[in-house]
Amino acid sequence: MSTTSSTIAITNSSSSPGITITLETTGIFLGILVSASVLGGVAVNVISKMNRISSSISQIEEALKVYAGNAEKIRDLDKKFDLHIQEYINRKDVVQMVLGQLDQKINHKFRRLLFYTRDVQQFLQRDTAFKIREYEETTQQDE
Repeated sequence: MSTTSSTIAITNSSSSPGITITLETTGIFLGILVSASVLGGVAVNVISKMNRISSSISQIEEALKVYAGNAEKIRDLDKKFDLHIQEYINRKDVVQMVLGQLDQKINHKFRRLLFYTRDVQQFLQRDTAFKIREYEETTQQDE
């Protein structure tokens, strides 16, 4: 008869260089991986939103620079317009002054001519048989 005996190898776990994986450690490891991937997704989402906000701020800055440039152009145009208005007012005043002077000269010459004409009429009435007629101007309109 022969007898069989079984031998079980027992190793001391404190001296084992390997890692023992159990269902519990696998669940914890998977939970850590899922949490890390969710945190990574959230981080990517936050970073992309921050990038969009940053690009929006950059676009707003560019638009403000354009608007500031346009505002400066408008101020320059406003100054030029004010200068043109002042120049127009000055020219208008000069023209009115010149027209007033011309009107005064014409009135002065007309009065002198009237006095000369009266002197000639008086001379002709005194020294000759010249009769002065009063003329009435009538205007006829073409129908």
